[in-house]
Amino acid sequence: MKFFSKKWYETMQDAHLLTFPESDEEWADFIRGFEEESEDFRAYLRGELESIKDRLLQILPETFHPYVLDGTINQPELPKRVRDEVLAWLKEKQEEAEKVIDAAGEYKEKIRGELPEGLAEIADAGLHDAQIRFIRRGEDVLRLTLDGTGSFSCGEAAVIEISGIKEERSEFPLAPGMYWLYEEADVERDGFRLGVLFDSPMTEWEITAADFRIRHFYRNEEHPGWADEDGPAGASAGEWKKAEQRLGFRFPQAFRELMMRQNGGRIDHPFFLLPDRAVEITRILPLEELAKQGGVIPFALCDTGSVAFLPETGQIVYVAEDGQPRPLADSFEEWARLLLSGEFVEAEDPLSDPLPPEELEAALFSGDLALVVRAWNTIAERPEEHVPLIKKALPHFINHEDMQLGQIGELFAGHFVAEGIITEEFLESIKR
Repeated sequence: MKFFSKKWYETMQDAHLLTFPESDEEWADFIRGFEEESEDFRAYLRGELESIKDRLLQILPETFHPYVLDGTINQPELPKRVRDEVLAWLKEKQEEAEKVIDAAGEYKEKIRGELPEGLAEIADAGLHDAQIRFIRRGEDVLRLTLDGTGSFSCGEAAVIEISGIKEERSEFPLAPGMYWLYEEADVERDGFRLGVLFDSPMTEWEITAADFRIRHFYRNEEHPGWADEDGPAGASAGEWKKAEQRLGFRFPQAFRELMMRQNGGRIDHPFFLLPDRAVEITRILPLEELAKQGGVIPFALCDTGSVAFLPETGQIVYVAEDGQPRPLADSFEEWARLLLSGEFVEAEDPLSDPLPPEELEAALFSGDLALVVRAWNTIAERPEEHVPLIKKALPHFINHEDMQLGQIGELFAGHFVAEGIITEEFLESIKR
């Protein structure tokens, strides 16, 4: 790996291992917060220190070891001189880690024009914290299906297909459950290289291949609905009774609710993912067409095969071309939660709803991520009206121990610099 190695990741984690209020004023606010909740801040800090003590003794210079051993390294009694020296050491480590991130971004932009489109899309996809769900291998091909929930990707799932594989290197083999952390791309003599730092276990994985592709899938609504605005009417009570008597099967409530709105047709989330393919549902059958076939009750036709109920258990299976049922989910409700759309539909975003000016400061420092984003979005609409608040809040976010809040701070700081609201000099002055 050129940039994102295990050693680099360890350095980055170490740089944020020890966090504590940096000024007397911040200490007062920190203590007050615990007192308001009738909690013991010293007990909290002692527990936090105990969990990281061994690592601190490994990474901190020996001059700080006595303060680790006597438990004052993260207490308000730590001498200001020592506190400033610890903060300077941590800042140096943080800058060391950030330089690698900056260098990786600069290098990606430098070679972007030489990368195949699919590899560039993978590098830009925001897959940090996406989790491997399926792995499918062929002679010189690899297919990774990623669960994007909780990642920075706009999709709920992503499928990466790599073909023309020349070489693959990894300390541990890829396995379902591993988390995608950081990626880098490069041009090799005999192809193109994708490097990914995975977690659980921590692994540097690299693959050199001729072609890369990525496809995103989305969940635009919590439950699937109908794509046909002028579809057939919903199933009546008489149609339900007739179908259940004919089949000797009582349909699950979630399926009944779907079909009571419309008796068959196309749904708006027509995809589900298998290790080797994305299956598209072309049509949900109306009740009058349902029939037992080979011990199952197919209720959805697909581009290949069908989806069916197992009458004995209510489980959902996929019946492929060979006629063999493959388990998909234990219930219709569970299966419906796996359905995805191939297109992203931008719904109204509650995070874009503006907040009243008098609520902005409380929202920024609330710790509620949704409120924080709404507050910054509101400020960004008319930043010239909120300069004092921007300058007060940015240090809190830029230096925050929570990586997500820190990234939000960096994002809006860059925007305000570009808009001329704050200067680069101010931004540098608040970074620790």
